[in-house]
Amino acid sequence: MPDRSVDAHTRWKTPGAGARATLRAPRSADIARLVALAGDPEVARHLERLPHPYEEVHARTWLTDLERARGREVAFALDDGTGLIGVISFRTLDETPEIGYWLGRRYWGQGIMSEAARLALGRLFETTPASAVTARVSGSNPASLAVLTNTGFRVAEPARAGGTTVGLRLDRADHFRLHDHMNGTAADRAAQKATQR
Repeated sequence: MPDRSVDAHTRWKTPGAGARATLRAPRSADIARLVALAGDPEVARHLERLPHPYEEVHARTWLTDLERARGREVAFALDDGTGLIGVISFRTLDETPEIGYWLGRRYWGQGIMSEAARLALGRLFETTPASAVTARVSGSNPASLAVLTNTGFRVAEPARAGGTTVGLRLDRADHFRLHDHMNGTAADRAAQKATQR
């Protein structure tokens, strides 16, 4: 029986190419990459919960905290075959989950995070009773805002006077409607599978 848990390993492919990346559980072997990529000041400046400078002790603490928070928080390491290149996490799983993510700077601008976020959101909605996911993003981070809008999030809370942080929300029904629109309906996918046999 396949593992249907929210943190099961998942691989996605880009049309016409091999496996683009894997979403998998973070592990201690990722520590050096976590420090190198999350320690980049350009990555860190957009992340309010990430300490800077980001050091090995921070990576080890994060991995330990993730293990303790099982059922309340889950994180996926994005792995392109060479190792970790970024992270997607969902916290407050016992309430309305909030998504957070980052990607190493050299991987920016390739659509990787939008693809990974769609897949991680699908995994979350398929394996938990969550009816929505929220996000917070700084208006000074248009790339992150694009990831969220590309995956179907809508502004739920505009930035307050003097602030720049925008609150967004993605409802379960909107995710699956967008997913079916982008990938065809379930019937279309079943028919396509049948013709590939």
